[in-house]
Amino acid sequence: MLILTEEEFLIRNGASRLDLGDSALHKNKGNNSDKVWKKIIENQTQKDRKLIEKREALRKEYKKLVLEGFIRPPTREERLLIIAGGSIDNEATLAARRLLEKYKK
Repeated sequence: MLILTEEEFLIRNGASRLDLGDSALHKNKGNNSDKVWKKIIENQTQKDRKLIEKREALRKEYKKLVLEGFIRPPTREERLLIIAGGSIDNEATLAARRLLEKYKK
């Protein structure tokens, strides 16, 4: 049985939310004409819509696999263990470590 969060399942199946949008599109259109700029925006919007549809389909598949017992979402303690293994400079890591200490008591 796999232990995966929904987002991890989506990433493994090529539907990461990091692929949504384009970080350069927030800048000025530069030397592009209005026609070219409009085409760039339309292409990005179309790509984003396809990804959103794929993510929705994969979410349904994830729920189905959870119900069938092939995948199990991690427990709160398992998620905290993963977070606690992060950088000591990260507040979330320190908070997770404190919470895990409370679990031990």
